[in-house]
Amino acid sequence: LRGKKTDVSEELSAIEKAHAESERNASRGAFRELFKKSYTKPLLISLGLMAFQQLSGINAVIFYTVTIFKDAGSTIDENVCTIIVGVVNFLSTFMATVLIDRLGRKILLYISSISMILTLFTLGVFFYVKYLKIDVTAVGWLPLTSFVIYVIGFSLGFGPIPWLMMGEILPAKIRGSAASVVTAFNWTCTFIVTKTFNDIIALIGAYGTFWLFGLITLMGLIFVFVFVPETRGRSLEEIEMRLTGPVRRMSAVANIKPLPTAC
Repeated sequence: LRGKKTDVSEELSAIEKAHAESERNASRGAFRELFKKSYTKPLLISLGLMAFQQLSGINAVIFYTVTIFKDAGSTIDENVCTIIVGVVNFLSTFMATVLIDRLGRKILLYISSISMILTLFTLGVFFYVKYLKIDVTAVGWLPLTSFVIYVIGFSLGFGPIPWLMMGEILPAKIRGSAASVVTAFNWTCTFIVTKTFNDIIALIGAYGTFWLFGLITLMGLIFVFVFVPETRGRSLEEIEMRLTGPVRRMSAVANIKPLPTAC
C-alpha cells in the first residue's frame, strides 16, 4: 500500500521496542497483578481445589498403603493390596479422560467427593471397631474395597480436575505467575499431609485420621457446590468474563504513531 521504496525500518524498530517494553512490563508486574480484586476469585478457586485435593489424604494413603493395610489386619496380604490399589489408580485415570467432557467438571467433582467421603468414613468406622478390640475378620475385605473405591473416586474428579481447571479459570494476564503459585501451594500441601500423617495417627488414631480426611472432603464438596463454576463447553474468554468481568485485549503496539504514507 505504501509502495516498494517506502522505508519502514524506523516503524519496525518502534514496533520491536514497544513489544520488548511490553514484555518487560508484563514480567515485572505479573505477581503484582495477582493481588488485583478482579483476579481474586479465580485464584482462590484454584487454590481451594488444590487444597482439598491434597487434604483429602490421597498422597498419605498412597505413600503409606502397606503400613495401613498391615495395621488393618486385612485378610489379603498388604503388598498385594498395595499393588491392586496402584493398578486401580493407574487405570481409573483413563476413565476420567473419557468422562470429563461428557459429564462436566462439577458432576465428576461431586461423584469424586461423595465416593471419597463415604469410603473415608467407612475406613474410620472399621479402624474404630478394631480399636475397640472387636473381631473384624469377617469384614477383612472392607479396607481393600474401600481403598479401591476411594482411589477410583479421586482419580475421576479431585485428581485431574483441579489441574485442568487451573488452566481454564485463571485469567490469561496472570496465568503463568498464578499457575506457579498454585502449583507451589499444591506441593506444600502434599508435604504437610505426608509429613504429619503418622503424627496425626499417633494423636487421634487411624479412625480419627480417616474421619478428619472425610470431614475435610465434605467441606470440599460444599466448596465445589458454592464456588466452582462449570467450564464444560465454554471458551476461555467466556470463563474469564464470568469470573472477572469483561475481557479487555490491547495490542502492545496500540500507541505507536503511524509514519506518513508515501506519496
